[in-house]
Amino acid sequence: MAEMALITQFPCANTELVEDGGKSACPKTASLTCSACSLVQYCSKACQTAHWPLHKVDCKSPLMKPTWKPAWETQNRSPDFMMSERTVYGKREDQVKHGIQKYLWGNVPAMDILNCKQNEGESLPEDLRLLFAASGDIRNVVSTLAELPSSFSGNCNIVVNDKDPDIVARNTILLLAALHYKPEQAVMMMIHLWYSALISAEIFSSLRDDILPLIEDVCTKIKDKPLNSLQSKTWKYGSRSLRLVLKKSEWFLLPSYFQVPSDLSATNAQQIRMSTTLAPSRKDYVDRALYNRPPAWRVCMMKFREDGILLPFGSPRDEFNTPNPTFYQANDFWPMMDSADPVEGWPLKDWFNKAPAKKDIYGSLFLYIQEVLLRFCRRIERLDVRFQLLQVDALELPKTIENCGIDKHSFDRIEVSNIADMGYLGPHKTLFTFGPLLKTKSQNTHATLLTLFLNATHEMRMNLPEEEQRALIQSQIKQVAQYIKPTPETLRVRPGISAEMIKVQEAVGHFYDYDSLFELFMNRCGFKVAASFSRLEMKGENTVQEKWPMRLRKGATQEEFELLLASGHTGSERYVEWRSAR
Repeated sequence: MAEMALITQFPCANTELVEDGGKSACPKTASLTCSACSLVQYCSKACQTAHWPLHKVDCKSPLMKPTWKPAWETQNRSPDFMMSERTVYGKREDQVKHGIQKYLWGNVPAMDILNCKQNEGESLPEDLRLLFAASGDIRNVVSTLAELPSSFSGNCNIVVNDKDPDIVARNTILLLAALHYKPEQAVMMMIHLWYSALISAEIFSSLRDDILPLIEDVCTKIKDKPLNSLQSKTWKYGSRSLRLVLKKSEWFLLPSYFQVPSDLSATNAQQIRMSTTLAPSRKDYVDRALYNRPPAWRVCMMKFREDGILLPFGSPRDEFNTPNPTFYQANDFWPMMDSADPVEGWPLKDWFNKAPAKKDIYGSLFLYIQEVLLRFCRRIERLDVRFQLLQVDALELPKTIENCGIDKHSFDRIEVSNIADMGYLGPHKTLFTFGPLLKTKSQNTHATLLTLFLNATHEMRMNLPEEEQRALIQSQIKQVAQYIKPTPETLRVRPGISAEMIKVQEAVGHFYDYDSLFELFMNRCGFKVAASFSRLEMKGENTVQEKWPMRLRKGATQEEFELLLASGHTGSERYVEWRSAR
């Protein structure tokens, strides 16, 4: 594969450079930021002037105005979501979702599940084992290995499981790319296969020429095996390997992730995606999300909803002309909800303002992911690492792992996402299922099982008597008023129409006493009994991930409040860490 250059210096945003009678993108490095919007950069005033007829559409967009209001308010009507969902302060009930409810991108920030500085330090076990039991995408795998101390020279065994075939296929392709290519080549391929709806012909050709034959070879060798029989293949790259275990029927689906449906053009693919991301029936929902974001973020958000390509705002997109086959398994749907957004999957404080054009949200995110992926690829290049990818229900995982030759009490970290929420396995089943896989204290005093609760505090709050709920709301509104101050104009608009009042309702959720609500949840669910039964104990203080990593801190600044509101996170996301009681 020809090397696809990393973006280390931002190119000039002028795509209207006239040369030899035609127009093309200026190849020069940019250093002059548009002072009006801080979204793009230019190499010179001449290029900025030449590009202005195109750029002014974004730079002078109504969304860039602090006074912008959603259409429902300017039209003096109730928004559609008021008709279709029950509005509750701080949490929307029965929200009408649009699109397929599949999570190909993480919706909580990535984390390093080792966090060696707070745990083992330089004394990691020589045989390090990590289990991602309900992985979703590989952002936590990438973040963890990117931070693995350079002094570690032992064996690293990583098991990555998810029951969703689309997720497992995409994770397999991304990890094979990381192993197959040099880091600088792999990174750009991984970013766009992961996040961009359209990819370049170069990436598509490399995918088919280099990675697809690895899958086709397996399919050829197992063609006479029973359809539901488990088949495994290990690809070796020096001291690194990737083992994939699937049923034969699942293996034979994998080649489709390398093939664009025959009658699907790039134009048609974009129309299909935008029928979800920009559906007319969802305008009020999108406007509500836009209103909660700073002006420049709104423009960035709409650009990504329109083109679906993860790049700096001013980067040319002409080369992105091929539908990403890992998204388009058919020619009639986009496989995610309209609310799916890459920004939710990475820690805001780490990537925000990373781009030279400071308000380029997705450009900043792009640079951050590029940096993390490069560290990841370079780290595994010199690591004795074995990846095992599985596709089973979480409850089946212990037996499957045993069949793979891994004993009980083998893992230094087990990360299970939010399957301990009551809507999934719940805490009892989760601890009982995965507790026996965790190393004991005598093996590693820092061995940790990480559980995430996304819905617990909300469930407890909704079970409170109505009078208590009203009292909570009134108390929180006073705190919200410190950050969203009512104006005479706001008070003149009817409450059910006022975008500012709806914003207040959403902001209320950031001020609840989540500690008390979660304490209530733990008592009702019998955490102590569940832990004792599973021979685990809950850690008093988390050492891997903060208990409330997205919660608004006391005394937060106006900027901190606005960024959290814009992030899409509620602040109620709670991590609980467990260790062996023995």
